[in-house]
Amino acid sequence: MMLLIDIGNSRIKAGQWQRGAIHQLKPCEWRKAQPADAWANVLQGLPRPERIVVSNVAGNAIATALNAWVAERWGMTPEFVTVQQDVGGLRTRYDRPAQLGIDRWLAALAGFHLAQGACCVIDSGTALTVDIVTAQGEHIGGLIAPGLGLMARSLTQGTAQLALDEVQSVDRFATNTAAAISLGCREAVAGLILRVAERLRRDFEGEPTWYVTGGEAGTIEELSPVQLHKVQDLVLQGLAIVAEQGA
Repeated sequence: MMLLIDIGNSRIKAGQWQRGAIHQLKPCEWRKAQPADAWANVLQGLPRPERIVVSNVAGNAIATALNAWVAERWGMTPEFVTVQQDVGGLRTRYDRPAQLGIDRWLAALAGFHLAQGACCVIDSGTALTVDIVTAQGEHIGGLIAPGLGLMARSLTQGTAQLALDEVQSVDRFATNTAAAISLGCREAVAGLILRVAERLRRDFEGEPTWYVTGGEAGTIEELSPVQLHKVQDLVLQGLAIVAEQGA
């Protein structure tokens, strides 16, 4: 069994890879716990894996805690994946591949393999990212914007002084401030996706397959003006591809 771990800005997602399938583990909001406690919450009780392959965008502290937990319990060293310019049929045009988020790269790789052709991958968590891959396997870049929750918190903290824990589902013009902020954030994301779709139709031939992943995937799927395929473990699937190819 191989253990796949995706350390995001807010959550740890993990899965056991065995016989070509991923069994997802319960995710953990790691910023709400001490790092060692977060890893115990995710990994306690699991059998010792053959390999541990990790995507990390959250910095050194949480990675150091993982290394310590794994060394003490299993006597192993996790493998932290880095972006490569050309792996698994995917080639990135990013000016400096090392500056491309590892989660974006892995999700784009998995999307390309699932679509077996051109794809557009939306990853919506703390940040909302969009990445485009052509039918020839060229990752031509994308965009980064605030996720729905971050957008709402930034607005309330910076202007309204109104606490808003999460974006509400709003389908008409709002008659209170919380609903107005929620509607504004939702419409901003829907408009962003629409503009991306228009740009793709203008600049490229054919229609890509659209995927969405991340903690806010369900909400993004609901409000998107284009059809999205929700795949919650897209980054983990990318990790499995990279691990099996020895990159």
